[in-house]
Amino acid sequence: MRDIYHAVAGEHALLKNLSKEELTDYRNSCGDAASGIISALTTLGTLSAEACESEEYSDEECKRDMRNISRALRHLPRLMMALDLNRENADYELKRREATK
Repeated sequence: MRDIYHAVAGEHALLKNLSKEELTDYRNSCGDAASGIISALTTLGTLSAEACESEEYSDEECKRDMRNISRALRHLPRLMMALDLNRENADYELKRREATK
């Protein structure tokens, strides 16, 4: 496995086995998780900017926090892309089912 994207991106064929309710919940969960990642990234940016302006924030604390942030940022974009792909695939399957009724 190359990165988190390949571990999280769902197999589109498996979506056909889900009920409409399960598929809708899955789509909504993936969309909510992707939105949560965007919120987390925005918050990280805001907190980082505020920390840089603080006179009580030591260089050691800053380095520690920047290391932690970089660990998260390294994986979050690909994770968000996988979740968005899963949401799109679930939405496609729901629309395909509606079209074949």
